[in-house]
Amino acid sequence: MKDSRKAMNLAAAMLVLVLAAFLIGGCLEAGLPSSETDSGGEAPNLQKELQDHIKYVTDNTSSLAATIHDLINAERRKEGLKALQWDQSLANIAFAHSKDMAERDYFDHVSPEGEDFADRYAEHYYHQDTRVGDTVYVGGENLSLINVVRSYSYNPETGEVHEYEYNDLDELARSTVQGWMESPGHRENIMTPFTREGIGIYVTAEGEVYITENFS
Repeated sequence: MKDSRKAMNLAAAMLVLVLAAFLIGGCLEAGLPSSETDSGGEAPNLQKELQDHIKYVTDNTSSLAATIHDLINAERRKEGLKALQWDQSLANIAFAHSKDMAERDYFDHVSPEGEDFADRYAEHYYHQDTRVGDTVYVGGENLSLINVVRSYSYNPETGEVHEYEYNDLDELARSTVQGWMESPGHRENIMTPFTREGIGIYVTAEGEVYITENFS
């Protein structure tokens, strides 16, 4: 999922609009089986464990974003690029988009109203060009959707979940960045000579982790 419009000189004053979206663990997005016993009752210990883990990730999204930021800069350094500076204004814009996608159940760079990241920048009065030679880079966006549950085992006849295996914060960060680096569109954004980035993460009650990475 990629759209690109490049400004090759200052007179044109166009923007680089590179969008990339990445979906991880698609089978989990349809929802997890209900954790019920054969008699139809809930499995409270398993549900509590699940909810505790979701809460832990929810309470530590700032740490998760910081780890992703560090991993992104590590990838840039491998290619001889300067590290991206953390931009809290971009992070706020990114968080708003992650939250909007989660609450309105869509996963896209373009909102149901047709607004893309450039529109979101404008709505937040954000403007920070990066100029390299005769090229102007205005911004870019990467998306990821992953789940706190890495895998689970269950009885196919009853739907009873026997065990959950979870992604910890490091695993969530590493799988997200690895997925982006293996995708040409995401990698192009990461390796573009932007100077700033912000990452916003929103976790749903079901454990879906929406991640938006914005560049400028």
